Amino acid sequence: MSGFPFELAYAALLAVIGVAGIILAVRGSRSTRGARIPRGDRIAIAVLLAAWLAGLLFMTLRPSSGRGSLLNLVPLSFEGPGAVVDAVLNVGVFVPLGLLLAAAAIRFPVALLIGLLLSVTIELSQFVVQVGRTSDVNDLITNTTGTALGWALGAAVVHIRRRVDG
Repeated sequence: MSGFPFELAYAALLAVIGVAGIILAVRGSRSTRGARIPRGDRIAIAVLLAAWLAGLLFMTLRPSSGRGSLLNLVPLSFEGPGAVVDAVLNVGVFVPLGLLLAAAAIRFPVALLIGLLLSVTIELSQFVVQVGRTSDVNDLITNTTGTALGWALGAAVVHIRRRVDG
């Protein structure tokens, strides 16, 4: 079986998790500052994070053809349109993480650190296990950027909702 059905299923999973993250951020914005997130929402966030992480680990640690190098330490070096598309997709993959962290009322520096550390863990695992994938510093940059963008989107939703509600 080719990788395309897995990639399509993963894209659908990301879309569902992203929408759910926005909904949870809107729901969380109804509570007053400093109030605890309702238990049901906390459970939903945890389940969605687990689903996102399981999909991420499956997609990033499964064997690949391995035609490239094992390691790239040159930041912002994108060779060809495929590398640029890959960078944009990496950003998109981590947006749901940022959304869910914002919905969980995680502060931005902590969310950024979570995105970075998770990305470092994945890249180191790809290098150590050598599943035919390139461990790439650009993935650290794009994944962390995706986390930041997702968190900013979630925080903006919360802010706008609170202003509308007065």
